[in-house]
Amino acid sequence: MRLASLLLLCLVPPVVSGQSPTFPPEMDGARVETYKTTPQSELKMWIFDPPNLKPGEQRPAIVFFFGGGWRAGTPSQFEHQCRYLASQGMVAMTADYRVLNRHKTLADKCVADAKSAIRWVRQNASRLGVDPNRIVAAGGSAGGHLAACTAVIDGLDEASDEKDVSSIPDAMALFNPALVLAPFDGTTLDDEKLASITKRTGVPPEAISPIHHIREGLPPTIIFHGEADTTVPFATAKRYAEVATAKGNHCELAAYPDATHGFFNRGRNGTPGEHYLVTLGRLHRFLTTLGYMEGTPEIVPESSNVHLRNHFANSWKAFAESGKGTVAFIGGSITEMKGYRLMVEQDLRKRFPKTEFTFVNAGISSTCSTTGAHRLVRDVLSGKPDLLFIEFAVNDDQDAGHAERECRRGMEGILRQARENDPAMDVVVTHFVNPRMLDLLKKGTTPLSSGTHESVARHYGVSSIDLAREVAERINANRLTWNEFGGTHPAPPGNRIAADMIVDLLDAAWADARHVGNDQPAEHRIPKKMDSGSYSDGRLVSVTDAETDKSWVVGRPAWDSIPGGKRARFTSLEMLCTEAAGAELKLDFDGRAVGLFVLAGPDAGRVEYSIDDAPFESAELYHRHSAGLHYPRTVMLATDLKTGKHSLTLRVADESHPKSKGNAVRILNFVAN
Repeated sequence: MRLASLLLLCLVPPVVSGQSPTFPPEMDGARVETYKTTPQSELKMWIFDPPNLKPGEQRPAIVFFFGGGWRAGTPSQFEHQCRYLASQGMVAMTADYRVLNRHKTLADKCVADAKSAIRWVRQNASRLGVDPNRIVAAGGSAGGHLAACTAVIDGLDEASDEKDVSSIPDAMALFNPALVLAPFDGTTLDDEKLASITKRTGVPPEAISPIHHIREGLPPTIIFHGEADTTVPFATAKRYAEVATAKGNHCELAAYPDATHGFFNRGRNGTPGEHYLVTLGRLHRFLTTLGYMEGTPEIVPESSNVHLRNHFANSWKAFAESGKGTVAFIGGSITEMKGYRLMVEQDLRKRFPKTEFTFVNAGISSTCSTTGAHRLVRDVLSGKPDLLFIEFAVNDDQDAGHAERECRRGMEGILRQARENDPAMDVVVTHFVNPRMLDLLKKGTTPLSSGTHESVARHYGVSSIDLAREVAERINANRLTWNEFGGTHPAPPGNRIAADMIVDLLDAAWADARHVGNDQPAEHRIPKKMDSGSYSDGRLVSVTDAETDKSWVVGRPAWDSIPGGKRARFTSLEMLCTEAAGAELKLDFDGRAVGLFVLAGPDAGRVEYSIDDAPFESAELYHRHSAGLHYPRTVMLATDLKTGKHSLTLRVADESHPKSKGNAVRILNFVAN
């Protein structure tokens, strides 16, 4: 390694898009306090408080130090990281410190200021709402060097500091930091440059070189570094991590093969860059392992309606490394039709041209999440997918008309079954939109179905695409019309919006998987159930399991003689049928819930049922869409039963719905949970 490369850190400040052209920067929503007064100027701290921070609370805190070669730079470099971490519950701060072009000072003063900043936070912890034992020092480039120095460098303290207050942080997050500033075993430095670096540090290089001061008992550390960094060579970070680990310290090195210096920055024109999202998500997970944060990262790619909450390392491994992959889509007609699903398939083939894909279309028009939860094993999980896309918001709203409980129970049933069946499976939930949902969103109200599904996805740490909200926001901003989108069943431009949002999600997710590699946990977490009655053990039960009287027959209905529209996917199927009032059957089942997956057409009947010889209740099979179509739907008869074995007695009622033309009952499957 040549010192010439390392010296670029000192000579060239990083270009950080979005930095304020003037100093001090303005960061909306941040409190600004003076943490130190020097002969050159007062030094400020920009503080981002978490929502609902209450007096007396003590939250973990993080203090960022900007890069710029100890020569330049601005605290606004880490504004967006601060905003995100504050939104997740931390007190996030970004500090100013003395630099050459504003204060005519050298790096030793920078170190003194950084140590003063950590002391100030600890001294004022109670007032700031900070836990003094959970303070993270963080920074990029020269700022990463300073963050490291707060922990490893003895001395270089400000004379006026209270030395009985520790300047050592409780953890460190270092972004392409300068850690080797002098000759060290395993590295090669250019002696001609040592004199130059000495002029910039204000002290002998070794005195300010973190690697030379590694000892046991250092705070847990994560280092983010690009392997293509020519400013601060990756080898320096690798060597530091090796030495720190050998001393018994916890030091993670997150290596990014194609990344250059400053790769972690927010990006240009307000658009988050690939590595910004990846590193912020990795930082979130690191802090979670320390108990400083909870949950999985929710990193927002280009659209705020794309929610990346979980890693996608397993699908990446399957598609990129094994050369084979299975991708499943489950939902209603929006999934079944030739729309976003085919666009996503096309994108995957383009990304992985050498991969042999199996695509599973488990979309069934008109069906809701309740049906989805009960048919998931048969239609999806039996194929062992690596990646699963779920779409049910529109059907839960307009077809099933579900209340919140059913929206929650159906979606949790799908997500929990998927996680328990294969904890490594990667999952995405997409919320499409219909006119009623759109009207609510345009008025600032979240539709019940998509809102409930989103709450379940968030609870399970599952990534989601809120296409419904995205469409409403674009229409309100006059950047899209409902006609251009194409309606409930989107036109190609509408489906393209959905597919592009999924592409954005996968760009960020697979960048993480690609760079993080095998140290990424393979399995996704399975949290506590939200609803004990969720259909998380939902399954289809064969109609042949029932004991019936002679009024019932298993076979294919004589569809040619039966009025009403039919969908081809059902006309070839055998089902349990009767048209006789009073026809009776009995089904023994094990579980807490039971229902019927039926085709309910213009002649659909009404059923009466009893569980374990209790009084009979009635259930209507006829649906508002039954008048012109033999409509597929799941009708739950009983839920929230005691766990165990039960008996269902079912009979066809004498009377049917006023609009029905008969008493027909056509059962595709029983369902049990």
